[in-house]
Amino acid sequence: MSRAQATSPTSHTKSRVPAIWRVVTWLVLLLAIFGVFQYSVHAWRVGAAVAAGAPEAATRALAWDVAYLVVACVTLSAAAGTLLWRGWARPVLRIVAGLLALWLLVTAIMLGVDWVSFSRHSQELMAQPHMGDTVRALRERVRNTYLVAIVLKAVAVPVLAWLAWRLGVPSVRAQFPPLRARQRR
Repeated sequence: MSRAQATSPTSHTKSRVPAIWRVVTWLVLLLAIFGVFQYSVHAWRVGAAVAAGAPEAATRALAWDVAYLVVACVTLSAAAGTLLWRGWARPVLRIVAGLLALWLLVTAIMLGVDWVSFSRHSQELMAQPHMGDTVRALRERVRNTYLVAIVLKAVAVPVLAWLAWRLGVPSVRAQFPPLRARQRR
């Protein structure tokens, strides 16, 4: 069945439910767009601070922003290409999804270690009698931020790993045009 037949409204005999991998790819695309905007704005602001003579830490922050911006742009391009049925985009998105799943797993573990350390230190701090409500509220906010980040990463890791696997399944692979071998000149 050709891609045109597979995506035509009349070809769905069983149901009109979209392929879940395409829905996940749309989510990856939307999050990549958000990442491009976020890292562009932050890099612009940090770049202005570096130009004004900010310390070396700002230069390192700018380097991280540029690296994250490049990754977000590659992810955006791969997701958009996959949604447009480009043959080159499927293997690229498959690699990107696998690397993102690995990166999120590593950073979730690092956050978990930090959270344990934060909890221990904050309990020691809260044991002191002069700690006010502001410190308690700040502790609770940081604790909740850690927890939300860890949960989101824990959800994203299997979803991205599944997407990387699903993009390699023969039934999905067959829907994309084959990559042409380079022509020799």
